[in-house]
Amino acid sequence: MSSTATRWPVWALIREARRRAGLTQAELAKRVGTSQPAIARYERARSMPDLPTLHRIVEACGLELRLELAEPDLQREAAERIALERTPEERLQANTRQLELIHALRHG
Repeated sequence: MSSTATRWPVWALIREARRRAGLTQAELAKRVGTSQPAIARYERARSMPDLPTLHRIVEACGLELRLELAEPDLQREAAERIALERTPEERLQANTRQLELIHALRHG
């Protein structure tokens, strides 16, 4: 992935595309040729659309889906491993410290 790319789970891509288009789940389903419950299942990660369906969903929202192959981000993978080795409490404390730092940087 390029440095500007974001890792989004498929359900989040579908929901974001639909929201950007200002569509309800029912409206999107009609454009795609599927059912509203199917769109709801995709958005709740209860089901995964195949790639052609995902393309139709994104295009029905007036957007373009781009896929890219890239080398793994070793630094990100290392950070993920470190985070997963922490207890949930340690992860919450680390997140709290990061939020405090961001707040301090923004507000002096």
